[in-house]
This record gives sequence, structure tokens and C-alpha cells, in this order.
Amino acid sequence: MKIEKLNDNQIRCTLTRDDLAKRNLRIGELAYGSEKTQNLFREMVKQADYEYGFDTENIPLVVEAIPTNTGSIVLIITKIEDPEELDTRFSRFSPYNGPTEDEDEDEDGEDYVSSLFSKPEPVQPSFGDMLKEALTEEAPKHSFVFTFTSLSRVMTFARQAGHFSGDTVLYKASDNKYLLVIKPESASKDEFKRICLLASEYGTGKSIPNTTCEFMKEHNDVLIESKAVEKLA
Repeated sequence: MKIEKLNDNQIRCTLTRDDLAKRNLRIGELAYGSEKTQNLFREMVKQADYEYGFDTENIPLVVEAIPTNTGSIVLIITKIEDPEELDTRFSRFSPYNGPTEDEDEDEDGEDYVSSLFSKPEPVQPSFGDMLKEALTEEAPKHSFVFTFTSLSRVMTFARQAGHFSGDTVLYKASDNKYLLVIKPESASKDEFKRICLLASEYGTGKSIPNTTCEFMKEHNDVLIESKAVEKLA
């Protein structure tokens, strides 16, 4: 189990299958509130407090679970000072009603994990709703990532976009698609809105928590680390 401090209010915990096996915990149980899951959660928080002074006493926490293509699970744990600011995009532990120990499960649990993390939400917000929500944030908590089918489409968009004072990062994914992250920092809301609307004409966009940007860097090839739009224009 690897624990890293992202900032004063966030830590990142990486769990491998071996970590779960040592605790007799199945990967699918992480989405529920079984006793073993709660014990693991307390262990992570206690270790983070010991290593980094990550005090969580009487402070609400939210947990974002991100599966990786290597079979590991990354948990982003965030302290929330004001409970009213809880972001519905984060997942919580809920009462466990998943498979019991006696139920059959695939040898690697792949089918169950796939259904757990790949299942679409009942109602998906539209791109316009996500952008509107991002623009209402007083302190930007979300960036946008746009998926392009080819590098030429990215370059065509960049030439149309021109100057953008915010930062942009270009990645190449394992499926040979191109991912452009547009960050709101340093840009006005009007400028951020303009660049995102334009990008949506060339690629498919969605909002992501700013913490996910670091995760993307670790799991995709970084082609242009900063000012990608300006450099391709």
C-alpha cells in the first residue's frame, strides 16, 4: 500500500491486488461499507496521519476510487472543511450488499470490477451542464479533458483557438486517441468558456476533478506538458 500526500487536504492511496489479498479483501468490496473495508480505510488514514500529519478527526471525508489497467485501485481521499461543499462527483462508502463470501466470483474478479466501475450513471450531465457548473465555481476545482480522434483535429482546433492564458496539456492515450486537458487557472471565465466551447466542436469533452490531472500524467504519454494549444497554433 502506497500513500502520497497531494496537499494539506488530500492524500492518494494506491492499492494492489496483493495489498487486498493480505487483508482478505476483494477488490469489489471497496465500493461498499463492509467491516473489512472500514478497517482498511482506518488503516490508510492512520498511516497518512503518522507519515504526513494528515489529521482527519471530526472532519468529513470524501473518497474517489479510480481503477487502473494494471489491476490496482487508486483512492483519492479529501478532507472537506465545510460539509456543504461536498462534491457529488466523489463516491462514498455505502452499506455493503455486494457478493457474499459464498457466492461465485471470477478468478480475477474482472467481471465484477468492470461492472462496478464501468456502469454508467442513471443520468449523465450534458457537456453544457458540466461547463455551466464549472463556471460557477468560485475557486476552480474542475478542469476539462477533450478526447480527439487524431492529432490533426487537435492542431486544427489549436489554430482556431489562438491565444489562451490558461494552461493546456496534451496526452496520447493507449488507444491512440489524444487527450487535451484545459485548466481554468489564470484564465477568465469568459475565456475558459470560449476555449471549451470551441474544443467541443472538434472533440468530446467532460469535466474532471483537478486531482485527476496528476493521475492522467501517470497513465498516459505526455506529449506537450504545458501551453499545448499555443504551441500547436
